[in-house]
Amino acid sequence: MTGGPGLLDGTSRGLDPRVRVAWALSSLLPILAVGGGFLVAAIITDRAELAPWILAATAVAAVGAVGWSWARYARFSWAAWPDALQLRHGVLTRHESVVPYHRIQQIDLQRGPLDRALGLSSLVLRTAAATTDARIPGIDAGHADELRHRLVRRSGADDAV
Repeated sequence: MTGGPGLLDGTSRGLDPRVRVAWALSSLLPILAVGGGFLVAAIITDRAELAPWILAATAVAAVGAVGWSWARYARFSWAAWPDALQLRHGVLTRHESVVPYHRIQQIDLQRGPLDRALGLSSLVLRTAAATTDARIPGIDAGHADELRHRLVRRSGADDAV
């Protein structure tokens, strides 16, 4: 994401590519932990003949998780229009939402441990109706504050965080 006057021009923007790594890791770690647990259990219970099946199932699940992360990344876009924020996402079920700036009550930045390690942030827009809240994950942390401040100015929301 680049700053400048074109930010609120409705240009469709994608997420930072590093979000694929964050999503893949957050999916892989539980899969590897469960697969490793089953493998250890098979060895302890003297069922080592199950090890190839456990490894194969774990590998298939891991490849699926990474593929899903990449598909999710490819299908997420957002655009900041002069009067609203538009989000498009979803792999199997496509979601498209438009959040008018005048409905935004709060704009937060979230940075979990993995996000911080990768230099990413998530922008969370809160409205009075919980069903219209919006989240843009995978924003470069260096640009997230600028985007947040521009949206706060546009929405007229209080900048107290």
